[in-house]
Amino acid sequence: MARVELTADAREDLRDLDGSTRKIVIKALKKLETEPDKRGEPLGGRRLGNLTTFRKLVVGDRDIRIVYRVEPDGTVVVVWVIGRRVDDECYELAVSRLRMAADRSLAAMAEKMLHEAWGRRDRA
Repeated sequence: MARVELTADAREDLRDLDGSTRKIVIKALKKLETEPDKRGEPLGGRRLGNLTTFRKLVVGDRDIRIVYRVEPDGTVVVVWVIGRRVDDECYELAVSRLRMAADRSLAAMAEKMLHEAWGRRDRA
């Protein structure tokens, strides 16, 4: 059984939904706990970016999408976007969030390197 985790942005997406839609989405999220790699459909390259490692789960009247990624060991599902399909809005949002996450990771790595470099100087 997989653990379903929502990014902070995805939690906000869920909060922004109206009550009845939120209930439907929560039921769909529960379904991702079992065989998440077989649910939904794989995503590929989009005109704005590559979502090859992501999947989409269609919810409700086919207007809501859950964009998620299954970790390689299959034990964790990370939900990146819960949004409307209108004009591929949810996919554009997924690409944007993925880029921001990469930028944050890069910034954290740079900060760590700078801290280590300055820390060594202080000891010398």
